Amino acid sequence: MALASSIEWTDATWNAVTGCTKISPGCSNCYAERMALRLKRIGHPNYANGFQITLHENLIGLPLTGENH
Repeated sequence: MALASSIEWTDATWNAVTGCTKISPGCSNCYAERMALRLKRIGHPNYANGFQITLHENLIGLPLTGENH
């Protein structure tokens, strides 16, 4: 969870799920997929499955702790 966000309408962000399912022709040039595969290549643990939908159970309770990850 990022406790400092540059998104003007929020103070924090939290991604307990990564990945997506392609459902339309517009998905063929998906920026998020390219980024996920890049993060996998550099060894980011949350992207070990690339762009497959993945629940990160260790992050589910993170908003309750107030920790910054």
